[in-house]
Amino acid sequence: MALKIAIDMELFIVLTKATSFVTWKELAAPKNAEKALVERIMRVLVANGFAEEHGPGKYTSTYLSNQMTEKASVGLLDSIFTDFLPAIHKTPIFLKHTSYQNPTNPTKGPVQYAYATTLSCWDWLAANPQALDRFNSFMEGGRGDMIYWADWFPVKERLLHGAVKGDVPFLVDVGGGRGHELRAFKQRFPMGPGQLVLEDLPFVIDDIQELDVDIKKVKYDFFCPQPVKGARAYYFKHILHDWSDENCQEILTNTAAAMKRGYSKILIEDYILPDQNADSRQTTMDMMVMVFCPGMERTQQMWTELLASVGLKVKKFWLPGHDGLGIIEAEISDS
Repeated sequence: MALKIAIDMELFIVLTKATSFVTWKELAAPKNAEKALVERIMRVLVANGFAEEHGPGKYTSTYLSNQMTEKASVGLLDSIFTDFLPAIHKTPIFLKHTSYQNPTNPTKGPVQYAYATTLSCWDWLAANPQALDRFNSFMEGGRGDMIYWADWFPVKERLLHGAVKGDVPFLVDVGGGRGHELRAFKQRFPMGPGQLVLEDLPFVIDDIQELDVDIKKVKYDFFCPQPVKGARAYYFKHILHDWSDENCQEILTNTAAAMKRGYSKILIEDYILPDQNADSRQTTMDMMVMVFCPGMERTQQMWTELLASVGLKVKKFWLPGHDGLGIIEAEISDS
């Protein structure tokens, strides 16, 4: 709550622009806020590392306060408080009403209960442009302090080596939003062997303001047959955790049908939960996707079984750190 209020009061903007200590008067100025309120909010920010206090009423910025001026951070807080909280608030009542069954239906979940709609969360976003803009801003910078996947995944050995060169699809970002992942990939590998292809729903593609001309845009619903055939890799970032196993099977089946055996790969960037003692970040994300989609985070065993159910096999689980976020590399099964 304090972070959202601080954003609305422009406290982080004042902190990050300053070259020395900032007083409560300077912090109060953008919104003509009362001193007592500024001091109360600043206590919370200081206590949680979002500012530093250097004597009574003297503050400086921190790395975290600088991050809170980024578009993605603002979008995250705006999405949570404006769009997510009504559904979070109604989730306990929804679960009681449904006799505590695990939510799996994308048109009959907490969001639909909270907003009295039969639209999926994605169709609901499409019908609410301001909510969509908040969500896209959040997703556009969704990595936060996480390392970009191509900086730790062995791209040269697993993708570039053996890739077909020319005017053919190389990397397809399925459900890739405004293309932020492919832009970052192109910066790192400007002389890639083939096409970079961005796929998403029409209303997302139409919302793109800027994108490298070398990145091909395709309007695509992943519940339909995959139109891009024989790519080296089909990349899903934070997509499958939004869906139930049944929905994921449909998505993966459509992808597998477009893959070339022995050549094409599926790369799934999502949480890979431990079998026990998952941490707070992982479990918080699991609750968020349960409420909004409703989806779920998965363990290694769950990922293995899901992929096997549609004729795919896991080649390797790649985990760069200890937060559980990694890549599942999969191919068409031999049998």
